[in-house]
This record gives sequence, C-alpha cells and structure tokens, in this order.
Amino acid sequence: MNTSKTLLSLYLVFAVILSQFFVAYFFSKGRTSYRKAFSALVLCISFYLFGYLMIINSNNLQEMVFWNQIQYLGLPFISVLWLMVALLYTKTIYSLKNQIAILLFSLPVITFFVRLTNSWHHFFYTKWEMRQFFGYYSLYMERGFWYYVNISYSILCLLLTIIIYFIGYLKNKVGYTKSHFLVFLFASLLPFIGIVLILFAFEEWSIDYSALIMPISLLIISYGILKYDFLEIRTLARETIFENNFAGMVVLGPGKRVIDYNKAAEKFFEAINIKLNNYPIEHILNREPKLLEIFESESSRDFSLVIDGEERFFEIDVVPLGEPHDGNTRMLKSIRDVTDERKIQDKLKFLATIDSLSGLYNRAEFMNLAKREFAWAKTSNEELSLLIMDLDNFKNINDSFGHAAGDEMIREIGSIIMTSFRKTDIAGRIGGEEFAVVLKNASLEEAKKVAEKFRETVARRKVIYEGQEISSTVSIGVAAIRGNTDDINNIEDILKMADDALYKAKAKGRNCVAT
Repeated sequence: MNTSKTLLSLYLVFAVILSQFFVAYFFSKGRTSYRKAFSALVLCISFYLFGYLMIINSNNLQEMVFWNQIQYLGLPFISVLWLMVALLYTKTIYSLKNQIAILLFSLPVITFFVRLTNSWHHFFYTKWEMRQFFGYYSLYMERGFWYYVNISYSILCLLLTIIIYFIGYLKNKVGYTKSHFLVFLFASLLPFIGIVLILFAFEEWSIDYSALIMPISLLIISYGILKYDFLEIRTLARETIFENNFAGMVVLGPGKRVIDYNKAAEKFFEAINIKLNNYPIEHILNREPKLLEIFESESSRDFSLVIDGEERFFEIDVVPLGEPHDGNTRMLKSIRDVTDERKIQDKLKFLATIDSLSGLYNRAEFMNLAKREFAWAKTSNEELSLLIMDLDNFKNINDSFGHAAGDEMIREIGSIIMTSFRKTDIAGRIGGEEFAVVLKNASLEEAKKVAEKFRETVARRKVIYEGQEISSTVSIGVAAIRGNTDDINNIEDILKMADDALYKAKAKGRNCVAT
C-alpha cells in the first residue's frame, strides 16, 4: 500500500470515528429537534465516509459498487439535514411539521430507492469503471439523469443553508454572537464547494471531493463547540428551562409578535385549534378576544377553557425581557396548567368546610355563612329565619342498632335537608344530631310552614339498615328577625331564640315545631 493511500485511509478512519463520537455525544445530550437533526446529519456523514474508505481499499469493481451503495444509505439525506439544522438553529422554523418533512425529504427518499434499484433501470449511474490514480483504485461512474436531479437538489439545500446562516450572521436574530454563525457558515460552505468540484472536476481525477472536505467541516464544528460551548450549555439550558418545561412559554417581541415558543405552548394552542407562528399575537388570537386581552396585558392573569369536555384552569404569567425604554420590549408569557392544584384546593376547602357524614356545612363554616347573612339582613332590612332541628331519641338508635346505624340516620337526614330546602338557604350540622338552616327572605310564618313540612317528611322516612327498618322524628325550633330589630344584634342572639324554641318543642313531647 503506497503512502498516499495510507494517509487518505487514516484520514477517513479518523473522520468516521469522529463522526460516530459526535452522533453518540449529541444524541445523549438532549432530545430537541435541533439536536435530533444534527445527530441524524452526522450519522449520515459517517455512512458516507465509511463507504468511501472501503471503496479506496477495494480491489475489484463489484466490491466498490457495493460500498458505493452503502454510501447512499446516508448521502441523499446529508444536504437536506444540513438545511434542517440551519432552519432549527436560527429559529426559521421551531419544529419539523409533517408538511415540511414531506416537502424536504421526498426527493432524497426517491433518490435512495432509485440508487438501490439502479441495476434495473440505470437512471442514476449508467456505467461503472475502476481507475487507478496515485497508486490506488477509485470508482468511476457515468451519470444518469437522476444523478443530476439529486445533485441539483443537494446544491440548492446547501445554498439555502449558507444563505440562512449568512442572514443570521447579519441580523444576529436569535441572540448569539456572530462567531456562532461564522462557524456554521464556513462548515456549510465547504461541502457546497466539494459538490461543485465533483460536478465539474470528477471526470479528470475520479476523486470524491466532498468525502475529502466533509471531515474538515466536522473539525470546524467541533472547534466551535469547544470554543463557544453553544451546543452544550446553551442547548442544555434551553432544553431544561424552555423546551422541556411543563409550562407553555411564548416570547413576544416588538409589536407583540411571537418570536419563540416551546412544545407545551404549541400543545396548549393546538387544544383550542390555534396554530402558533411568527405573527403578531393580535393576528393569531383574533378569534379568542378574552385570551388576546390576557396576552396583550402586562400583568399575570387566570384563564379557563374546556378541553375534551373538561374545564381546565391556567395561570398566565408575564416576565418583561429587556429594558422597556430601549424600544425593543419583549415579554415572556408562561402558561401553567393549575387544574390539579385547583382540584386539590377545592378538595381541601371541601374537607375544611363540609361535614363528611351529613354532607352539610360543618359548624364553623355554617356560623361564618350565617353571620354574613345576618349582617346582610340587618343592613338591607330583610327578613331572616333560622331553624334548629334535633333528632328525637337519637341515643336510643345508637343503643339499639349500633353507632353505624346512627351514622346512617345522620346521612339520611343530611340528604333530606339538601332536597327539602332552597339552594340559597344555608344548612349545617352544628352538633352530634343537631342541624340548623338559615332561610333567606323568609318570615316566621313561612319558616314555620317549611319546618312543619320537613318534620312530616322525616317522620315518614324509613331507613333500612342491615335488614332492619329504623324510623325517627325531629323536633324543630324556629326564630325570625327583620333587619331593623333593635334587640337582636348578632347571629348568636337569633340562635339562642331558635334554641329556646327547640326546647319548647322537646317539652311538648317532641316531633313538633315551636317558634
């Protein structure tokens, strides 16, 4: 083996090892669209370089043709993946949509199958030859029409990549230093030069210039990574804080234009059939005026909407970015789903205010609500009535049937109270077998009628517990005020009046109403 072949082989071995290292390294560091595209790009480059390494070390035409086919496992996709990396890195696009993927990858996929089946139709290569240069053999191919279709598309993709990085360099539009763009600009320019050389200088030397230049591109990128660390710290930080955050994040630039967003934000807007893009938020949310008002506001707000038949709650916070006086105001809007938190809060509130046995308000919450209604009645000169109800001979039920039967009776009375009174009335369990109801805008006479009806309902109701029929009655004390009653100053006064009436009912023999 001569010196030139040895040096070229070592060069390509180093390039393949370097590319495989990059594939593993980038893929292990994150799962953003940008990293996935870059990992796929380097993987395709490694197939391409390995195939060329084996070609120059083959001694017969059949082996060379085989390794050329291995090259085409990655070769058709290199230029389009290079373009994808540029689009994602510069935030020209934020993620690879199905429509974009189909548009970009249709021709490379067709090229892959055309090259795979070339022996049937010879659309890609029409002729193969072995040629010797500088002491080693190379593969010469006469090109078919689809070869020119593919290489034209590759040139177009790389040219667009160079333009995108150049525009990014001029505008610095995603906030990195210009050196970041120069690294990718020059790394993209070299494969473009290699393809042009293949197109116009391959006939003379049969050298794959792209394979020779591609490792240099990888070295330039690795230099950028080591010098600027932008693929390590910047992407890792973005993934952790922005991309993979459970809260939706939308960055609004001057004119309230959407300039960036993460996956959670995209998912949030998809749930309400809105597509995020690089437009002013007024244009995007023109069909959602309430949400538009929140996003235009510079304060944090709450928002709720129905998703899949369930009402969900969101907190939309705002963080100003930059100085407001520099004319380049930006805002970060974070959208946090707080539905589960709200449910927990509601459950805790329920447990703190509701008596678990009867389902009515507990004594503390009943007193709070009763005080509020009493104050309103006094202020508005409204009538207010109060019922205190006590189960008759409840101790006998516990003694005869057990405490579980007593609990069942409490549950039954709670259920009857909830169905017998108005939704605006306030009902609570204020003792073991003692209940109270505040009747809004009800006179003493009206309250007495309601109480009597309730007493009859309880007397008729039978509770079946473990096959045994249990019945009970209730004694009720009723008191009422008008707002201008001077001798009654707080809820405790009317409670005492109702309690005195309850004792009168008990003294009469129970199962009756007293006022």
